[in-house]
Amino acid sequence: MSVSFNSCDLFLSKGEIDADDPSIYFCGRVDKRNPKKIKFDWPGVYIKAKFEGTSVAVKLYDSSNTFNVFLDGKFFKVITTKDSNRVYSIADSLADTIHTIKITKRTEASFGQTEFNGFLLDKGCKLVKTNFKAKRSIEFIGDSFVAGFGNEGESPECEFSAETENNYLGFGPVLARRFESDYAVVAVSGIGIIRNFGERLFSENPMPTVYNRVCYNDTLIHDDKNWKPDAVVIRIGKNDFWQRPYPSIWKFREAYLGFIKELRAKYPEAHIFSLCGPTRNDPSCFEIYTVVNSLIKLTKDSKLHFVKLDVKLKRPDDFGCQWHPNVTGHKIIADFLEPVIKEKLNW
Repeated sequence: MSVSFNSCDLFLSKGEIDADDPSIYFCGRVDKRNPKKIKFDWPGVYIKAKFEGTSVAVKLYDSSNTFNVFLDGKFFKVITTKDSNRVYSIADSLADTIHTIKITKRTEASFGQTEFNGFLLDKGCKLVKTNFKAKRSIEFIGDSFVAGFGNEGESPECEFSAETENNYLGFGPVLARRFESDYAVVAVSGIGIIRNFGERLFSENPMPTVYNRVCYNDTLIHDDKNWKPDAVVIRIGKNDFWQRPYPSIWKFREAYLGFIKELRAKYPEAHIFSLCGPTRNDPSCFEIYTVVNSLIKLTKDSKLHFVKLDVKLKRPDDFGCQWHPNVTGHKIIADFLEPVIKEKLNW
């Protein structure tokens, strides 16, 4: 049946699309306990839909995060949320046809939780049902390097802010798009396995404590049976050794081993890549290597891999805020990892 896009206003609908419309695709961890008000806070969560008509707006209740908006496959704009304005106009003079919108969360959970309430379209227009689910999927777990901390900063001396973080251009999402893969990101800047940056020898909320949460800023447990990643990529451990005295290497090894075992139990068929680097003088590298290779020998797990990010980032060219990789630095890391993952998964 053909659709006359110039006559959307003949429909009874007012163009309000609720968050639970089945034509909206979510990727990443989202809280759907209230299906009209879907919440999330991990970086990289994205929303996709196809819509009719000439205009689109998004309904968000959020006061401090930033989002990328893509229309018809091309970057369109950045949204910076404000609590006083829950409706954000995206475009209002598009060609009168079917369009695709994608919204990605640039920022991490430290900037608070987002509540997605749906879309607004031209009067009478609606979403077009589409299967957005990719054939492949990857989960990325880690700290600031995985979150994309400061990757759009102009220099290593800049101060980190919401505007300087763009998870979409972190090495994880870059890799996922190269493999035409869906992805989820579970990352917190400063987090460790037993000790977070700036904290004493042991922290209350290291990664093994918060990993299973749907939202970092909540305690609802993630139990999505439909999410079965082909690969899990972990980059964590550097922050545990941020300052002397270092934590006990035995406690670190025990916690890292326990976390790998938890991931293997959760995703029995996934390839798990345990990364370290590319920072110099990283004591976690030897400890992670020891844990992972001992486990491989013990269990004969052919889908568990240790990977040292053996890349050199030029100083200061490849660095953004506070000496974290910038967009170029993340691309270099992605370039290094791409053939490694491709070989192991035969992609």
